[in-house]
Amino acid sequence: MLKRHLQMKTNLSSMFSLHVRRVAYSGHEFSPLFTLQYQRGYSSHKLCKMLNKYFLYNSSQLKMFQTFEECVFQTTQKLSCSTLMKKSNKQIILQKTPNKYRNNEQKYIQYTEDQKYGEAVETLNTLQTNAETLRLSMKHNVNHLEDTHKYLLRSGLTLFDLKKLSYIHVSGTKGKGSTCALTESILYAYGLKTGFYSSPHLVSVTERIRVNGEPISKEKFTRYFWKIYDKLQDAQDFEHDMPAYFKFLTILAFHVFLEERVEVVILEVGIGGELDCTNIVPNTRTVGITSLGLEHTSLLGKTLSEIAWQKAGIIKPGSTVYTSATQEDCIRIIRDRCKEKGSAHFHKVPDFELYFQDEKDRELKKSLNHVILLNGSLAIQLAYDWLRQNRKDMSERKEINKAYLTKQVVEGLINCHWPGRCQMIKYLNLNMHLDGAHTSESMNICGSWFSQSANYSGNPKILIFNTTGDRDSTTLLKILKSFSDFDLVCFLPNVITSAASNTPDTQLIHAHAEQLERAKMHACNWELLCLEDRTPNFAKIFPSLLSCFQYIQDEFDKSQQLDVLVTGSIHLLGATILSLNKLYKDV
Repeated sequence: MLKRHLQMKTNLSSMFSLHVRRVAYSGHEFSPLFTLQYQRGYSSHKLCKMLNKYFLYNSSQLKMFQTFEECVFQTTQKLSCSTLMKKSNKQIILQKTPNKYRNNEQKYIQYTEDQKYGEAVETLNTLQTNAETLRLSMKHNVNHLEDTHKYLLRSGLTLFDLKKLSYIHVSGTKGKGSTCALTESILYAYGLKTGFYSSPHLVSVTERIRVNGEPISKEKFTRYFWKIYDKLQDAQDFEHDMPAYFKFLTILAFHVFLEERVEVVILEVGIGGELDCTNIVPNTRTVGITSLGLEHTSLLGKTLSEIAWQKAGIIKPGSTVYTSATQEDCIRIIRDRCKEKGSAHFHKVPDFELYFQDEKDRELKKSLNHVILLNGSLAIQLAYDWLRQNRKDMSERKEINKAYLTKQVVEGLINCHWPGRCQMIKYLNLNMHLDGAHTSESMNICGSWFSQSANYSGNPKILIFNTTGDRDSTTLLKILKSFSDFDLVCFLPNVITSAASNTPDTQLIHAHAEQLERAKMHACNWELLCLEDRTPNFAKIFPSLLSCFQYIQDEFDKSQQLDVLVTGSIHLLGATILSLNKLYKDV
């Protein structure tokens, strides 16, 4: 039996080519019948209309179509295998493919979940803004909240729908992702169904949207993605009238959490707070603000006070606010914003030491990593506050902001998994130390952690470093230099091999050439630091992570254990993990 195989192929102009071929199930493929062009993001309804119109005006092709009862049909965008059925000589409808064709579909046109997911992520990446667009956005003060609200409505949700969810909203400079992860883990230990939205991701974009501590499946991500993408594209007022990457994912997360009926959403701010698109949520009762430092100064302000004002923008009237910030100026600003927002209650969380008063608890504390020691108190108080306000049956009747531990809190702290923060992984002779530190405060913690772990091992020490944005690499490198003497320092872009061959999940807004220039700048800064303190310079520049690891393999004895620190950028960590998986895939 002969069937027609419809196959999509992406071209560089963001168009798809629809190739119509006759395929024999015995394995012989015949010449193409015809090819159609269509725009990225076409829905099944649009494709059917396009084919109907094509056949209507091309009688010879319609005649060929009439010789078949049906055509197996598969898009590369979003549909499961379907069958094009003739309703009449000039009409086509889509039906689910009959079971009798399932094996043949899988042989010829069934795409794997990874392929479908990859296509969704590639389309998502078209929403990424380049560096120049970001600069223009800052210059013209784009109102991201109004923008988010507009696209939220187009996606099929209202602010009233968002009120159906209960939120813990967290902003800050360092540790907000870790704080959210710990809070999520604690509340999950209490038996609640949790949702967690964070950024950025290490390896897969699905990491940004978690339910019950696990990233949503690629199948679910793909299904939600196309549902929302199609609605937004159909509602465009003009070409490219679509939300940017992070804004789109924020809207997608709300859809997921509503559909999955989570009981509590832990929501991590992207940048800032006041104008961050996550701040669209209208009913936050529990607010967390982590430690504060200078970051994104071109967006948030040149001083700590200005940055604190932005971070405190997520406070809502009547909410309870907890912070682990230590600077007096920042605390004053947060207190003022609590009053300004209307009856919000301010609390500075207890020191983490106070939770471990007896001997048994002190033994537990010794087993906890740096991430928990720094962010544990804030996470515990956020969890307690949400339980106090929403689940009195689960809440201890104790004083607000009191330092105490429950068995669920201990379970949550111990079981929390938050990769890329003071994380150690072993690949053969490589003792990989991964930390996404990118501020002075976090780099001090990272340097201390690595030195405690590696300085007494006697193994050669290797630094792999990059930063993005407007971060001061000289300051960060000087901190690292003060903690350890490195036998090799590697500066490189956040890419696995080359910009063109990265996975869709690791595609970044900064071009490979731009990142390579930045790596050269880091190397110059390192050289100046070496001249300043009269130490040898063992720095090298690499075009990619694979070339870096191949050099390490060639230069060092494979029987020699190596202590490797990768830091400066979360994006660098994700590319590192993928590179090592690729390099050691047969191990």
